[in-house]
Amino acid sequence: MLTAAATALTRTDDTAGVVLVGGSVTLLGWILTPLWLAGVLFVSPAVTVAAPVALAPSLVARGYLVRVTRAAIQPGDAAGAPSLVAWGELARDGLKSALLSAALLAPLAGGLAVAGGAVAALVAGPVEPAATATAVESALGPNGPAAVAVVAAGAVLALVGAYLAAFAYVRPAALAAFAASGRLRDGLDPRTVAGVAATGPYATGWTLAVGALAVGYAVAAPTVPLVVGVAVAFLARIVAHDLYGRGAADSLTEETAAATAPTATRQPVGTAHDAARSGEEAGASAGASSGVGPAGDGPPAPVVSGDGGRPMRSEPPAAVQVGRGVSVGEGSDAVGGDGSDESADADPTRPGGAGDGDADPTGGFEWGPALSEAEDKS
Repeated sequence: MLTAAATALTRTDDTAGVVLVGGSVTLLGWILTPLWLAGVLFVSPAVTVAAPVALAPSLVARGYLVRVTRAAIQPGDAAGAPSLVAWGELARDGLKSALLSAALLAPLAGGLAVAGGAVAALVAGPVEPAATATAVESALGPNGPAAVAVVAAGAVLALVGAYLAAFAYVRPAALAAFAASGRLRDGLDPRTVAGVAATGPYATGWTLAVGALAVGYAVAAPTVPLVVGVAVAFLARIVAHDLYGRGAADSLTEETAAATAPTATRQPVGTAHDAARSGEEAGASAGASSGVGPAGDGPPAPVVSGDGGRPMRSEPPAAVQVGRGVSVGEGSDAVGGDGSDESADADPTRPGGAGDGDADPTGGFEWGPALSEAEDKS
């Protein structure tokens, strides 16, 4: 598992592009997001209008990690880490990933807010803090108030630490559930998330991911000022999220297979958008062979499958966007190798085309009278 995750990026044709672009957006996210937060808190609330620009790099980086997790969950994936393309889809997945983390941390934030409000109400309310301290001191001795404060603070810190530890373990499982289907509600489904988190493969993958992050950040920290450390940290996160996906793959596949067993037409989680893409590509190939697009008004446009198995907007495939190659064979069936138009042979509506068995084999062309030699020379 660790070897496959560590070498996933090396099995991508555009490895250098992923590292350079991923490191760049990560660095921009580390710089722009804190500056934006500081501007909102200490300068003016009007700075919030810059959120789309300030948060875009972080969302793209988070969305790519979701895509890495999704690719690791898919069975039979041997192509390595995905390409860093289709930034609109990455930003949407990154936003959903951030909302997933916020939803999982909401109970902790709510509990701390309630506790803080209760303390403030006691201090500002009818209870006199001095009288309370005197009563505690008389009951527990001179060090009683300090001991009570230390115990209360320790209890709060212990609860917060336990919650954050549980969050660190459960959040990747929720992310994997979301990445497999592309639906945020699946990442917030307690049954699905618990089913992933309670499995041995996920525990193994999570433990290896923690080790990969620890080693990666330890190596990256000294070189962060040189920018190289940012790329190293990005690579460590790729390995960790690949491990999350591989650890959760069996659980998500088995659960979906059991849930969809009565329905033969449904497909396992993690492969739905592959099937959608295969169908779109098949339709596009059929359109290309006839020289028209899906709607019959032009050449077919490539389709990038989106989250939840739904096709997204038309966009060039990854191989074209990263410069690996541009296919020149698509749609060439309508034009012969010598540049002649062969579409008439397959068009039954044109004279002489296939299916017009009674049409004039000359295609409607009429020969005129033969010219004499003198007229031909003139």
